[in-house]
Amino acid sequence: MSSCSFPVYAQITPSAPTNLIQQIASATSFSSTTQSTPASINQIQNTTNTVINTVELRNTVEQDAEAFGLLINEEALARISGGSSESSETQLVRIGGIENENAGRFDLEPNLNTIVYDTGLMTLTNEATSGSAISGNYNDDSSNRIFDATTGAQQARIKVFVDFKRKVLWGEVESRIKLQGESSQMINNYIGGSSAITSLPVDKELTHSIDPVTDKPLPIAIATGLEYLEPYAWVNKHGITSLLLEDGTQAPYLNETERLDMQFNTSRTANGGANNILVGARFTTPGSGTAGQSTASFEASHAANDASATVFADGVVRYSATATTTAKNFTGNN
Repeated sequence: MSSCSFPVYAQITPSAPTNLIQQIASATSFSSTTQSTPASINQIQNTTNTVINTVELRNTVEQDAEAFGLLINEEALARISGGSSESSETQLVRIGGIENENAGRFDLEPNLNTIVYDTGLMTLTNEATSGSAISGNYNDDSSNRIFDATTGAQQARIKVFVDFKRKVLWGEVESRIKLQGESSQMINNYIGGSSAITSLPVDKELTHSIDPVTDKPLPIAIATGLEYLEPYAWVNKHGITSLLLEDGTQAPYLNETERLDMQFNTSRTANGGANNILVGARFTTPGSGTAGQSTASFEASHAANDASATVFADGVVRYSATATTTAKNFTGNN
């Protein structure tokens, strides 16, 4: 991945995580919605799974959990079935358990036990014009536009490989972003490392930022003082994979430094912002062989990088698309 070396980027640098190796692994993988560290880069996109019958959904989850030796995440199960959870447990990590040797890798290859979920190329639309309750919280991008509003200008594809036998998931996100006034799209294929599957339903995410100066993702590495690196995302889980919560307020961060890091990252003003675009991806599926759902999103803000949380939230523009993905066994041709 390319890096950018503008000295102005050194004015705000991402704060050092408590566990750098774990942070890098979280940032580069489809990470679990069960948060393992306060500053891990992951979040929740609240979408409704295509499985309508909640009894069948639970049966599928319970059968696969038993078959593959996985836990059941009641909170995630309630979220995708549209119900409420009777359990407040979100931490489902086995303490002292055997570490999955297939997690955190970039060299895994699919085999005949691997299930493939592929959205194909999706066209993202401006959420402020979609008419939903949540969409009303986003800036309509009608003045001094960030994104080209032409139909088909914003596109993305999410491809996910799920291997229940190895208890692992990995995938990639193709983004095609066209900014206002630009003649072509910025096209990138961002590969996420593998992430362990510890519970069902499967609910994983991957985020990264695209730098319009290089047209490439920001690097995730030890800071040099000149590079601007991928910032740490919000700390608490919330309803949508977004800079905003469902009520339109800004998502919370571990501390003020990390909040300003993300604002600096996604602010597209003349007031010192890095002008980057935040790309989000989320994948959910109840269990083996069932349909999945994938959501891709592009976000940036019209607000200044040093704005208050309220002002910054008012400036956030979001394009997104959601697709139901069919479970297909890997054959060597997909």
